[in-house]
Amino acid sequence: MSKDDLGYYRKSGDDLELLNIKIVDDDGEEFDIETLRSIFKETVENKKESLMKVTDLGCAILGDHYKGVYFMMGFVLNKILNTFEVKNDTKLHIKTNTEIIDTDEIKEKTIEMFEQTVEDLKSGKLDISDIPLNFSNINTDYE
Repeated sequence: MSKDDLGYYRKSGDDLELLNIKIVDDDGEEFDIETLRSIFKETVENKKESLMKVTDLGCAILGDHYKGVYFMMGFVLNKILNTFEVKNDTKLHIKTNTEIIDTDEIKEKTIEMFEQTVEDLKSGKLDISDIPLNFSNINTDYE
């Protein structure tokens, strides 16, 4: 999945699924996800004060601050999509494609990735000096 995709992985029973989500208009044209992300980010940054009132409303309705924040995010997304629909005289539709992921394939790819990382570390290809590491659970008492 690339940064231009909209989707996520989820557990469903014993399976792992990849959900790809697309937003298309009445003509089947895709709504650009990067544009949606950009407009969303800009809106949240530029309208913080007025969106706090929406967050507060969400908190009051749902009884939790984090749920209020999610409520506000949904409100912003709904406004962006509704504005697009009115401006372009179209209706947007959310299309979901679900794909079951082979867990053996995930295991093999993960092992390959770890082996490549170890090789890159050994050869010096990977410089970890700038990577923040947490060694709090590793015994560092070498005496």
